[in-house]
Amino acid sequence: MPEDSSREAQTGGGGRLTHRIPFGRLALEFVVIVVGVLVALGFDQWMTNLDHRRLVDETLYARAAEIAENTVALERRMAYHDRILPGLVENQRAAEGGERQSISISGALPEGLGLTPLRSTAWELASVTEAVRHFDLPILSTLSLTYALQESLHEYDGIVSAGIIQPQFFAATDQPGAVIYLGVMLSDVREREDELGRFYAETLRHVRQRLGDPEAGAVMEVR
Repeated sequence: MPEDSSREAQTGGGGRLTHRIPFGRLALEFVVIVVGVLVALGFDQWMTNLDHRRLVDETLYARAAEIAENTVALERRMAYHDRILPGLVENQRAAEGGERQSISISGALPEGLGLTPLRSTAWELASVTEAVRHFDLPILSTLSLTYALQESLHEYDGIVSAGIIQPQFFAATDQPGAVIYLGVMLSDVREREDELGRFYAETLRHVRQRLGDPEAGAVMEVR
């Protein structure tokens, strides 16, 4: 008798078999699935951010090394220009006064105006790998301005080289116009070099501060 009553309760008394939907268990499974997906997405995003930070740090270390090397090259170039500039200025003043130049320019500039290739490989690589997309805005702005100024000096070097460092120019250095032009151009180059040197120093300081490494990019010169 009890067995028949139990069977009747399960069939609802009408012969139909009914199923009780386990809402609690389904809700728990749903929550577990959602949490699992969120954890997986969060971990994936965390790994992506970690990769981005690693890429940014590696790129900034390369930037620091390149800027430090360019700083050394620029300082050598500026020292060379400082050695030859006084004589050119003296010649320029003599030419402007209608006097004969006091020193000969012919052969005085064996290295031209000291055209020095300033590297931009690390910056170009950062652009190709899209590492710059993950830079902080202040760092990105500083680096962009620095390399824009470096490129501007490079282009100006090309103009000076094409217009001055030619055999026919030196053949005409007894003419006042050529003497004045050379002194003026080199003085302008030095001003641009000074400006770029200041940008190098400030940019390197910012990059080192961002990396938390005051020695990042330090150049060890072998004397």
